[in-house]
Amino acid sequence: PDATLVGHCIVCETELRVEAATSQNLREGLACTRCGANARQRAAAIVLFDALHDRRDARVYTTEQATPFYVALKRRLPRLRGSEFVRSPLRRLRLSLWLWRQGRREWLRFEDLTSLSMRAASCEAIVSLDVLEHIPDHRAALRECARVLRPGAPLVLTAPFHDWLADNRQRASVRGDGTIEHHAEPEYHGDPVSGGVLSFHDFGWALLDDLRDAGFSDVSAHRVRSSEMLIPQALWVLLARR
Repeated sequence: PDATLVGHCIVCETELRVEAATSQNLREGLACTRCGANARQRAAAIVLFDALHDRRDARVYTTEQATPFYVALKRRLPRLRGSEFVRSPLRRLRLSLWLWRQGRREWLRFEDLTSLSMRAASCEAIVSLDVLEHIPDHRAALRECARVLRPGAPLVLTAPFHDWLADNRQRASVRGDGTIEHHAEPEYHGDPVSGGVLSFHDFGWALLDDLRDAGFSDVSAHRVRSSEMLIPQALWVLLARR
């Protein structure tokens, strides 16, 4: 039988058990056998809970909803709201039924991160994990996050972050007629809701400047590593406060 690694999962607050066979990818692997949170998601949760000072009543918005991570996080943060970029009503219905089967009696919410339906200063935290690189106008998305956050509230962000790059690199853009123009070999990332999704950006340190330009006053990049949480490789998590 495969060996099992044991630690503590900060997302579902239980003993963390990970099949060693899933440890090849130290960012996307090492998933908790109970809640499914991988190493990257646990790293983000460490930064989030520290930024919230472990408050459980905070109004938090996350840019995912039909995922095991959302379901697990909702148990810790009862006022958590999520959404998916899913325009099809039929598909939203199917994903809503999936949520119901997970014990979450809620309908799937559609949101566009560049034009959120939420009121200004209505959120006490935002969590966006590996979404920003799939948004053509990522700066508009950052401005919207700043708009809906309360003063001092945190944005916890992960994206493929290339710490050897000073600037961001544009991989693709959207032409005026809606077609895609590629500036590099097309790169698609796996997504639990929609499958492969085109990446528009390679982010470097300029992303921190983009956050400041969007209205965030306190921006930092954290290298998160924890033997207890089975995060053996330091992973980048960005934290920006309104």
